[in-house]
Amino acid sequence: MRVLRLAKESAVKARTQAKNQLKAVLLGVDPALREALSTLSNTALIARCADLADAGDAAVFTLRLLARRIQQLTAEVKELTRRVSKAVHRCHPQLLDIIGVGPDSAAALLIAAGDNPERLASEASFAALCGVSPVEQSSGKTQRRRLDRGGTGKPTPPSTASS
Repeated sequence: MRVLRLAKESAVKARTQAKNQLKAVLLGVDPALREALSTLSNTALIARCADLADAGDAAVFTLRLLARRIQQLTAEVKELTRRVSKAVHRCHPQLLDIIGVGPDSAAALLIAAGDNPERLASEASFAALCGVSPVEQSSGKTQRRRLDRGGTGKPTPPSTASS
């Protein structure tokens, strides 16, 4: 499940980067083509750019290449989402029945729990596992807490950056 999530996050990041590049290249194409494409939604823009004819123009070729890459990455993200959902359903099917818990958050919870879910007897133990349990850091009249990041229990000294 961990490797599927890693692959999905990578594909989503690459798809976002390709979309940003497509929009940047769109600024440098022939004004008539840019005007024709500017009114389209993202999905329609990508489909239209993927079907552009090769007229020997480098910008048009790049638009087509990026649009096809986006389509391929979108298909990859859908397949990875399907596989993550299937893995979550195999491990803990009732987790997906909870309102607000989708395949991604369910997978994150299962990965955090690891192979020993019985060690998570309470919300506090889960918070400690994730490194977000509050720890008293009071002195004298000052009452404050910090998050326990699983270190030695001592606060980390302030950084001394010299300029």
